[in-house]
Amino acid sequence: MNIASNKTSLAEIDSRFDNIEKMMNEITQSRLIIADTEYKLSEWITTSDYAINNHLSIARVHNWITRGIIPLDCVIVVPELNHLKLIKNQPYETRATK
Repeated sequence: MNIASNKTSLAEIDSRFDNIEKMMNEITQSRLIIADTEYKLSEWITTSDYAINNHLSIARVHNWITRGIIPLDCVIVVPELNHLKLIKNQPYETRATK
């Protein structure tokens, strides 16, 4: 019996886990409805998670919101959750492009 033929590559395992994660996201499709506006939670992230994921301080993320670097249409405040702020999970530019 050839043991090598029974082994699954790490890339194949990663691919299978990615497919499972995509299917789970499609099944759950968590949504948040605030004032009759529906938001897909897969597109939004807390300010602290955004800071961690992008190697920024939380203060800098809040500063960006205040300064308009993160536009207000990319910010959701959830009053029912102690005014939790969610921001659209996308890159933001701090400098004007030419």
